[in-house]
Amino acid sequence: MPNVVLDAMIKRADFAQETEDKSIELFDKFDITKIQPKAPVINMLRKPDFQRETNHWSPDQIAEFIQSFANGQLIPSLILWKSNSHVFVIDGGHRLSALRAWVENDYGDGPISQAFFGSDLPTAQAAAKQARQKVEAVVGRFADVAAALDNEGTDPAVKKLASTTFTRAIPVQWIQGSQEVAEVSFFKINSQGTPLDEVEELILKNRKKSYAIAARALVRAGTGNKYWSGFDESTRAKIEKDANELYQLLFQPDLSMPVKTLDLPLGGSVSPVEAFKLLLDMYALVDGNGRVEKHIETLPDDVTGQHTIGVLTRTGKLIRRMTGNSPGSLGLHPAVYFYNEKGRHSRFLFLGTVGFLAEPLRNNNKQFFAEFTAVRGEFEKILISQKGLINQGLANVNSKQRIDRVTELLQGIADDLRHSKKVDGSRVLFHLGLKGRVAEIQQLKYPENFSLDTKSATFIADSIKGAPRCPICWGLLDPPKSISYDHKIRKQDGGDGAPDNAQMTHPFCNTGVKN
Repeated sequence: MPNVVLDAMIKRADFAQETEDKSIELFDKFDITKIQPKAPVINMLRKPDFQRETNHWSPDQIAEFIQSFANGQLIPSLILWKSNSHVFVIDGGHRLSALRAWVENDYGDGPISQAFFGSDLPTAQAAAKQARQKVEAVVGRFADVAAALDNEGTDPAVKKLASTTFTRAIPVQWIQGSQEVAEVSFFKINSQGTPLDEVEELILKNRKKSYAIAARALVRAGTGNKYWSGFDESTRAKIEKDANELYQLLFQPDLSMPVKTLDLPLGGSVSPVEAFKLLLDMYALVDGNGRVEKHIETLPDDVTGQHTIGVLTRTGKLIRRMTGNSPGSLGLHPAVYFYNEKGRHSRFLFLGTVGFLAEPLRNNNKQFFAEFTAVRGEFEKILISQKGLINQGLANVNSKQRIDRVTELLQGIADDLRHSKKVDGSRVLFHLGLKGRVAEIQQLKYPENFSLDTKSATFIADSIKGAPRCPICWGLLDPPKSISYDHKIRKQDGGDGAPDNAQMTHPFCNTGVKN
């Protein structure tokens, strides 16, 4: 079950545009009335644009926190900073968002979230129903708790819970100083306790740069907070359109475990942190810039949005080469290229494949794609038969090197096949840089009962055996995402549109090879 997305509960604002309000009188406690509808404070609350998205709590965590609040248990202090126009939540965004979700009965699927995300709510909103059920099981619906105060016949336990809810408050600490001081405080706070993920911190510190804006746009399919709101109208529309289209290609349909379909998303789960890792690395690979951690710091701030559009455009060109129905699409089957022997999506396999295709695409190397298609059928047989060895081999490679090793593996297999060389397990390990290390590859040990991984792996392995293949290259077809209908006898040779003259092929095989 994905985490609950409560990013709509507190709006964001551009922190760099704010100046400190040096008011002396600031409240020292935050009670439930401050986040009820039409309360002045809730209209003033903002998250800084460098704050992480409010999507890191599970339904259980939401319910546990609200129960703790309603029962009067200790809640850590909120840390706030006041500008001339807003009250910024430096630490405590999840706490306040969870409370507002309870008050508004909106756990990511209500009117506030719908207005924020538009008609297409993110995949993670599926957790909203579960969160609501769990909260109501432990404390009840907020409206019912509030009504209990005026109802003489209310159960004493409910009355006590209602009384505690409306009389307790969370302590507040205020940051004094400029917005620069507040921003430094945020990163210092988030290096302790539950720290920011390295990728989250990378995005937040480089939030004005094209890679960060493009990643934030794509993860939410162009919805949610408009990190690109400062650009002109046509640029904003272009970013949202491109991000939505790429989201559909990469992250749809939703991935659930165990796997029971071969219609799998290329990019795996849309869990934000994992998706951010994948997207940032992909942008750098598409641009040929090596490790993103070093490269992103060299990028200029994107003042007009054109750099962001460029990132999405270049990425779209590569993704449409991998999947989709455009003429150049290879229609790569996700189960073959991007999922490991356990049936789980592998960012290393995905990004290694991106690296394999990115350079010839940048260089407009048409010969590469023709040569790959010529050996594709045998290429995929090797990937399928050696998948367990490949992924066990990667476990013996430093994690920072795995993407490059997968790229080298794919290049090596393709070159071997072009030169009619036999590719066996030893050759696979050789291309992974593990020559002579077969003894280090351990036989996997499994529990007595079938795990989700085993069920997924079994479904994929059995289903692939009967999956349709392209009659031109003999690679697997992925009909839900990428298909072309080819005339067996060409139209110019008298072929008609009858069913017995039609065959399913990869778009590239039909347009770039046969024609």
